[in-house]
Amino acid sequence: MSGVRIGRRLLAAATGGIALLAAATGQVAAAHAADSETTVVAKGLDSPRGLSFGPDGTLYVAESGHGGKVKCATPPAQEGEKPEKICLGLTGRISTVKDGKTSVLVDGLPSAASGPFALGPHDVALTDKGDLLVTIGFTGDTAFRAKLGPKGRTLGTLLTLSKKGKRLSVADLVAYETKHNPDRKDKGSAVDSYPFGVAPLPGGGALVADTGGNSVLRVDKKGRVSTEAVLHARSVAAPPALKLPKGSKIPMQSVPMGIAKGPDGAYYVAEHGGFPNPEGAARVLRLKNGKVTTAAKGFTTVADVTFDAEGRMIVLGSVGPLPAEGMSKSTVYRIESDGTRTELLKPGTLVTPLGVAVGPDGAVYVANQAMAPGKGEILRVPVSE
Repeated sequence: MSGVRIGRRLLAAATGGIALLAAATGQVAAAHAADSETTVVAKGLDSPRGLSFGPDGTLYVAESGHGGKVKCATPPAQEGEKPEKICLGLTGRISTVKDGKTSVLVDGLPSAASGPFALGPHDVALTDKGDLLVTIGFTGDTAFRAKLGPKGRTLGTLLTLSKKGKRLSVADLVAYETKHNPDRKDKGSAVDSYPFGVAPLPGGGALVADTGGNSVLRVDKKGRVSTEAVLHARSVAAPPALKLPKGSKIPMQSVPMGIAKGPDGAYYVAEHGGFPNPEGAARVLRLKNGKVTTAAKGFTTVADVTFDAEGRMIVLGSVGPLPAEGMSKSTVYRIESDGTRTELLKPGTLVTPLGVAVGPDGAVYVANQAMAPGKGEILRVPVSE
């Protein structure tokens, strides 16, 4: 299967349903925001993905764009699959939302799209100095990227930008994946880099969740890349649709997506379970000094993770079996200190959400319509204690 189709299936499943399971048992407390209380604080966005608040309360939004007509190329397709052309444009951007006003901070960033599905700026975070860390999505290796021409050379990288958009450094994560393929020992592994979530490191540098590479990469302040952790594939039951012998197992890729620093100083990774997305197999992982442990389990998908001012975990994910189309109802949950799951938003309110952040006002902000060029929005969900 081509990287484009993999990426589209991944995001469709990841954003299809949002719920949280902190433990195998525990009570669920409903704390729905009324429809009249949930507000749209920004609209007309171009495939909004990652969200991050600055120290002054400004909300930064990574918009993946809609591709363009700079150059097109067709990645190889798996036998039986139809090749899908992907076209490069410079329609990616970073926008800000402040006091009800949406502004474009940095534009002209690369965006590669196949139909409405775009790969471009996927996440944004601020360094201690106030610079911007921006992951630029991609799917594939350096050979395919080269086919999109010189203007696509920053696809699959971590960019460090000044607030005025000046490029300060570029860490080439596609080149690193192509050379090292950290999960190469896993069955089903392929060379594929898809930089997604980013979290700044104290003193400079960042950790990047590479969705395609099934790894968390460390980028130091000089732009040098190394492997922080490999999230290995697991063996799961083959779905009936594959028509394999009864009891057959297949490898399920780990697929890290969002990443955030927790109140304990560790980093937490949203693990979206790969195909076939069995019920309850996805997790939130805790990463500390290169060691990976499970922080929360029982999800079917997890797209993003963050924390509120009280140190409680907020997760974008899903529980229960995925519908055949992979687009279940969506909501947001919070894990209380006693393990209780508090439902923050009425299921069915969200449509393909992909990023979540907690604002200085304590409300939860969600990047909604993440795969709808020109129709994306940011929702503000008030939270009652």
